[in-house]
Amino acid sequence: MEKGNRKKRELQNALKMLAIEKGYANVTMKDIGEYVGLSVGGLYHHYHDVEEIFRDLIASETGDVWAGFADVKGLDEFMDALDAYFDAEKKELLGQAPSVNTLMYEYYFSKPEAERIIIMKQSHGAITSEMTKILMNVYKDKRLSLKMSEHICVVLQGLTSLSFTGCISGKIIEDEFTMLKAYLIGNYEMKENGRS
Repeated sequence: MEKGNRKKRELQNALKMLAIEKGYANVTMKDIGEYVGLSVGGLYHHYHDVEEIFRDLIASETGDVWAGFADVKGLDEFMDALDAYFDAEKKELLGQAPSVNTLMYEYYFSKPEAERIIIMKQSHGAITSEMTKILMNVYKDKRLSLKMSEHICVVLQGLTSLSFTGCISGKIIEDEFTMLKAYLIGNYEMKENGRS
């Protein structure tokens, strides 16, 4: 990773950690600069405002997720990549690893309603589009892949919302992931057996 990109990732991580500690709306460019030991002028060399850092942070985080599925060509590879993703997601849902989930919702709800709805729809569309591409490598049926992408999003968003309440447990997460995997495997087996 080149030096400028490494510094940007460092600044993105600073925003993530500061937002977890004090809330997205309370993080300033000065806070981020102090966190990484960079003057505000030096910080502006990389980013113009906190929102720009946020957008890059989300792009980096989602890019890292999609990279875990880059080599998927069949069901076994998909399930292996999904298990790795679920392990990481479980830690975030249980608060055992820093997560951008809360930060994303804080960002969304910092916007006026009309703008928030547009941003959230765009985000959902981008996620389901990428997930559909991955699923197409396994299932080959675009309608089925899109339907499963939507289902995956519903399960993950439900778990994320539940994690905000403090009413989530490892058992709930494991059960939901197990049912989601059974759904995905069941759809694969139906396609392989010529049923849809």
